[in-house]
Amino acid sequence: MYYNNFYYKFIINNSFNNFNKNLINYITGFYNENEFKILRLQLGLYRQNISYMNRIAVHCGNLNFNQLINLSYLSIFYDKKYFHFTTRTNIQFNFIKLLNFFEFLKKLNFSFLHPIQTSGNCVRNITSSSGHLFMVWSWGEFIRQWFNLNFEFLFLPRKFKISILNQKKDDVFLKIHDLGFFIKKNSLNKIIFNVIIGGGLGRTPLMGLYILINLHWKNILNYSDKLIRIYNIYGFRNNIYKSRIKILIKYLGINSYIKFLNKEFNYSNKIIFIINEKEINFFFFKNFIFKNNKFSKKIIFNFFFLNWLKSSYKNYFIFTPIKNNNKSPGDINIFQIKILYLFFKDFEKLKILNRQNIVFLNYLNIYNIYLKLKKYFFNIFNYNFLTDIISCPGKDYCVLANAKSISISKIIQSTFTDFNSLNKIPSIHLNISGCINSCGHHHIGNIGFLGVSKYNNNWYQLFLNNNINKYDNLIFSKNFLSSFIYFKLIFYLIKILKSILINEKKIFFNDYYYFFKFQKNLNFKIYK
Repeated sequence: MYYNNFYYKFIINNSFNNFNKNLINYITGFYNENEFKILRLQLGLYRQNISYMNRIAVHCGNLNFNQLINLSYLSIFYDKKYFHFTTRTNIQFNFIKLLNFFEFLKKLNFSFLHPIQTSGNCVRNITSSSGHLFMVWSWGEFIRQWFNLNFEFLFLPRKFKISILNQKKDDVFLKIHDLGFFIKKNSLNKIIFNVIIGGGLGRTPLMGLYILINLHWKNILNYSDKLIRIYNIYGFRNNIYKSRIKILIKYLGINSYIKFLNKEFNYSNKIIFIINEKEINFFFFKNFIFKNNKFSKKIIFNFFFLNWLKSSYKNYFIFTPIKNNNKSPGDINIFQIKILYLFFKDFEKLKILNRQNIVFLNYLNIYNIYLKLKKYFFNIFNYNFLTDIISCPGKDYCVLANAKSISISKIIQSTFTDFNSLNKIPSIHLNISGCINSCGHHHIGNIGFLGVSKYNNNWYQLFLNNNINKYDNLIFSKNFLSSFIYFKLIFYLIKILKSILINEKKIFFNDYYYFFKFQKNLNFKIYK
């Protein structure tokens, strides 16, 4: 949740009014397209194939149901009665008209939501894990308020993404972010931070490196401010593909970056931002108590309920996939929002996950939840299965995409419909990206498909990986095949799954022996 006081609301409304003036200047011809692009990206407004798309910041993915209802209202009047959950726990409206955008922003602010700094070369939205230890969203809120509309960091060399993790299961992929915080407790039972910097996907996928270990919680703003300031000063600005902080650290080395950090501290030692307990207690005044779930009624357990319970109910959280058939992954319409509001408004809030799913952050009778979700058209049985697909918008919407990805995800979902067959296949994460920017995270899925442009048609490359959701040793997937046309995709996917079932392997390859054996059986070529 955002904690917006009077001054913060005033700043947000002022930025909306400034954009309205800039929009009038663009329509009257005072600004050209390139000049207006810088201004509209500050409010998350992208230009797509069909129309404009607006991305809304949802801090750490946390939404309450009043905000959800307001978003459904806006989707009725300003969009096509649905919106989209992204892999960065934001929300996108894909059919925004430019002339209605200022009115859209004013109504969006009623529920304390805004699109500020969701795109452009700035510090973007902060993602966090689904665990509830150490109140991870409160720390994220503290960091967000420091960097949001901070004029020193509004024009960085390139985009900058921050994530926070508080558990060993890495469900946010901490090491692929520009700046990552791992929260834990030391031997004295005090909260400390491990800081990772220099990760990222895209054209040059790199893992983040540890730069600070056992950092006291009072110094997180101080160190993160200095880290990003060094990047803002020394980052490359002459090449858009070499402007991320991962390239700067690769060029300088992590030891040289630490020397720059110490030099910055000695230079600006008078301006040190230390958090005191009065400030941090403001973000912890909510009572975040998670009660243990108890079945209040006698339940007739059936096969489908037990399988749903096994896959979707973990650590007192209820995971609900937004992956309906014949729809793009992550799309939720107003009818589904109405069902969620009518039956689950007693929940405190819900959280958007990076796999374009949602999780409820409170508890009710689980069996009643199961019946209601099953009755009202939620495809609830595909969480953590093969059909729980991550997909970027692809060529259907995005200007940068080389191939379609939503249509491929629909083909896969319509092919693998048998629940018994999906249950035999181990937990597999399938990710699809339409271009090299890796918005669909094809580098870190068990199976990844990357769209490439070839012969004016949709062609794809295959990536395989066995090691995800592990905080210590996350690795990138390997490219197995030369590119193939779209109608061969299901053929190769079935071949891969068949080989897994025959060899009774829960993972793809434990060592290089099985790796090359797998390549030999399928007649694949390995590209390094």
